[in-house]
Amino acid sequence: MRKYLLLLCVIFVLYVLPIHEKRYIQYTVILDPAGDAKRTGRRIGDSFERGLTLQCAEKIKMMIEERAPYIKVIITRLPGDIVYDLQNASLANRINTNLFINLNFYYTQETKPIVRLYQFSYGNDFAMHQQGLVCNTYDEAYKINKQSTDHICQLFYKTMSQQPYQSVCTVLGPYSLPIKPLIGIIAPSIAIEAGLKDKEAWRGYCEPVVAAILEVFNELV
Repeated sequence: MRKYLLLLCVIFVLYVLPIHEKRYIQYTVILDPAGDAKRTGRRIGDSFERGLTLQCAEKIKMMIEERAPYIKVIITRLPGDIVYDLQNASLANRINTNLFINLNFYYTQETKPIVRLYQFSYGNDFAMHQQGLVCNTYDEAYKINKQSTDHICQLFYKTMSQQPYQSVCTVLGPYSLPIKPLIGIIAPSIAIEAGLKDKEAWRGYCEPVVAAILEVFNELV
């Protein structure tokens, strides 16, 4: 009997306890909805991009925190906020976020809208190994975790292209471009640009984006 209890204790310490502890590691995602108080973004029906991206970010935040309490979601702005250059990069780098996602919408009349995925690049990338911006300029920050960004972009593409979501949209990319909202960010970062047929169509993107985010963090937990 004692041997049996000892064996159970060993199994708990070696296998169960580490898994339990990992679940209490807090990860952070920053959602950056395009637009702010000064920039309305593109018109979509009788609404503007800035309002719809914020609604989408708030819904994604709620869904993730319900399904994965170990992931904290931060939205870069509230209604009425003005976002200044490099403000979001400063936030992301200061809190050491694990993932940064920029959300963008545009109006389309396509029956099956297109979603494009982007990552920051000047086209001459060489990954860095330093874990910071010491001796490197802010516009090279993306190189520090470039390999992780490459992998995460592929996970997003793969997850959002799966059968349950194929009727929602066609996913293209990831494309590598010097995208302004991602400049200066050390963490793996991705920009999503999705077509909307009307001002309510953003709701259809929440589930595939959430699934992709959870897929990323399932590899860490």
